[in-house]
Amino acid sequence: MKTIEKWADRVYAENDFGRSMATSIAGLIGLVVYLLSKDWVIAAFASIITFPIIRIFASSFNEKVERNKKRKAEKEELENLYNKLSLDEKNVIESFVKAGGSVLTWTQMNNQDVSSSGVESLIQREILWTSYTADGMRETFVLDSNVFDICNKKMGLTKNS
Repeated sequence: MKTIEKWADRVYAENDFGRSMATSIAGLIGLVVYLLSKDWVIAAFASIITFPIIRIFASSFNEKVERNKKRKAEKEELENLYNKLSLDEKNVIESFVKAGGSVLTWTQMNNQDVSSSGVESLIQREILWTSYTADGMRETFVLDSNVFDICNKKMGLTKNS
């Protein structure tokens, strides 16, 4: 009797979605097979055989759902961040989008009609920083690529939703 209680405690304390679903569905399959065949050996084999298959499918489904939730939360967080930016900060970000990339050289940046306070504010927010071109010859301004993507989408310059 103690082993059944331990087993039940373990099953109900389980927090692995794939294992929980596999246990439930394999148990249901075993019960149905038993009720139809009246043979507990066949029912046990049906449960044992189906368990790993169901666990694989349930785990992969759960991972996909969790990934989509995470992406959606990150996207909402970025959109909230973008919506909180000042008009000057948004103008700086939009200048990157209009230029077609998340990196501008100092010369390109100086030719943009943006306020220096917007640039400095984005640097303080760690959305914009300085770097160097790949050849190491020129200093650049680099915009966070996720913020660039959000602004690009808001401005309607991409076809992706």
